[in-house]
Amino acid sequence: MADGFSNIIADGMDAGIRLGESLDEHVVAVPITPPLTMAIVGSPDYFRQHGTPQTPGDLTRHNCLAYRFTSSNTIDRWSFTSPDEEQHTQIVDPKGNAVFNDNDSMLQAALQGVGLVKHLDLRVRQHLSDGSLVRVLAPWCPPFPGFYLYVPSRAQMPAKIRALMDFLIEKRAQLA
Repeated sequence: MADGFSNIIADGMDAGIRLGESLDEHVVAVPITPPLTMAIVGSPDYFRQHGTPQTPGDLTRHNCLAYRFTSSNTIDRWSFTSPDEEQHTQIVDPKGNAVFNDNDSMLQAALQGVGLVKHLDLRVRQHLSDGSLVRVLAPWCPPFPGFYLYVPSRAQMPAKIRALMDFLIEKRAQLA
């Protein structure tokens, strides 16, 4: 597992999983999740203490917990699209008192009221439904292509990869 881009053929791999917006046009790709959205979330206690941001610009007054990619050592920037007709893009560099390179630790910090995090809606769905996290700025986070399993070619696909593909397609239906 790695959070960077790799060439599955050059690296001798049979398959990869990548977000649809990052796929090379020369690979065979099968969606394994529905379209996704990014979710800006925090605990109810956090919002009681610090208020609720109404626009991405309001995030400058919040403890935004950042994620650092281990492959590039860069901080993941938060990208928003205005919900109006112009659909302007607004980029926010998260500023807060912690930087993570582990999604689970970052999510635990949000659950404990430390600050706000950006995460895939799919990953925080259970926390939103049980009320342990609250989503903000949803109109600013439009859907994008979800995860895809990608392979170099359908020709001579190993049986193990076909089995993986079938399994992931079956699981995709349960995520919708």
